[in-house]
Amino acid sequence: MEVNKDAKQELRKNILAVRRSMSKEAVAAGSSRLAEHIRTWPVYQAAKNIMLYLAMPDEPHLDKVISHALAAGKTLCVPFMHATRGLMDAAVIKNLDDLVVGQFNLLTPNPATLKLLEPRELDLIIVPGVAFDKAGRRLGMGAGYYDRFLPKATKAELIGAAWAAQILEKVPTDEHDRPVNYLVTEEGIFTRR
Repeated sequence: MEVNKDAKQELRKNILAVRRSMSKEAVAAGSSRLAEHIRTWPVYQAAKNIMLYLAMPDEPHLDKVISHALAAGKTLCVPFMHATRGLMDAAVIKNLDDLVVGQFNLLTPNPATLKLLEPRELDLIIVPGVAFDKAGRRLGMGAGYYDRFLPKATKAELIGAAWAAQILEKVPTDEHDRPVNYLVTEEGIFTRR
């Protein structure tokens, strides 16, 4: 059954307004706390092949997780969005110099030096979202990139990363939406209920 698209759009608009109202200082402080929760989490520590997102200005930033993962010798991937809307791959990066400014003025893997990892090789994926609920259901930006990618990552643990204000009682989802197993905010890591 398809969820009411208007309800999703309205919720998306409201939550993004909250996220976009955060100061740069609040984003930086919250991102540091969130990164520390991830770095000390046993699931992250045990993971060898990790995928995380490159943050928009008002999302939790994962730069400190990137630096830590690279220093720890983990294989680190970030999304590489294809020209075809909704399609992405896991692109391996060795350092932040592997990134260039791309679509929407966001950092992206350099297409000239692209090295991909099969989704089924990933142990852990840190998933962004507009909103999550306590059952791990996710509301994304609406383009379907993660909806198409996550089913291919068959062995990966999924952790949704968001601000505490983005965790709701219930988010509208469709049958194809795959829930995350854990949530991380600036307040800590939680197992879905």
